[in-house]
Amino acid sequence: MAQPSRTRAARGAVVARQAAACAIALVIWHLFATGPGEAADVPTPWRTLVTAINMAQGSDYWTAVGNTLLTANLGLLLSVAVGVPLGLVNGASRKVTLSSQFVVDFGRTIPGIAILPLVLLLFGGTRTMALVLVMFGAVWPMLVQATYAVQQVSPQMRQVGAAFHLSTLDRIRAIYLPSAMPFLTTGLRIAATISLLLAISAEFLGGTDGIGRSLFNALTVNNPDEMFVYAFTAAFMGVGLNLVLLAAQRRLLWWHPSQRESG
Repeated sequence: MAQPSRTRAARGAVVARQAAACAIALVIWHLFATGPGEAADVPTPWRTLVTAINMAQGSDYWTAVGNTLLTANLGLLLSVAVGVPLGLVNGASRKVTLSSQFVVDFGRTIPGIAILPLVLLLFGGTRTMALVLVMFGAVWPMLVQATYAVQQVSPQMRQVGAAFHLSTLDRIRAIYLPSAMPFLTTGLRIAATISLLLAISAEFLGGTDGIGRSLFNALTVNNPDEMFVYAFTAAFMGVGLNLVLLAAQRRLLWWHPSQRESG
């Protein structure tokens, strides 16, 4: 009984510290908005909250949120569909891994936003443009993590599969998939964050419908209240997406030592 009590107390302390940090940040924001930021019409936290409530009552706000989520999630799914198979093939052979290492290392260092002029030229300010941009940026974490996943399968486990004459499906289910899942879930969380960032960037700079375009429109007409609301909406979307993926990771990897220790 003592261990659960200590665990609850530790979690309560963490929540209290996080709440205190948020309160301090809000106080600093208010002091800045009513002081040096007043000349630039920086809204206070209360003014931003009132604006957010008013915007949430209209359809334009939720349409922008929905468009951004659609673009980010579709781009993420495409990056998974492309990156995971390529990574598994890449990691299955040492010769293939060494041959493709320079290309992978070079591609993953290119900022996704750097190819925006090219995709704009090819596809214009369309959702296809945004999807290509998102997929280009998010595919690399999935490819790299899938490559590592295959390479981390122990030779002993491979020998067990061969000794018991397991079918290909059984080997994937019982050997390769459990070994790969910790790497793939990590890659998925990284790729999801990149997908959201690039989706908003494509909207802001490329004119695709979504939060980024709404943020640009608010900037154009000098409406700082809506600018802050859209900026915080993007931030909360990122936090919410990370929490959802963390919860899914805990459920999928309940058997993994890292999850038992964190729990």
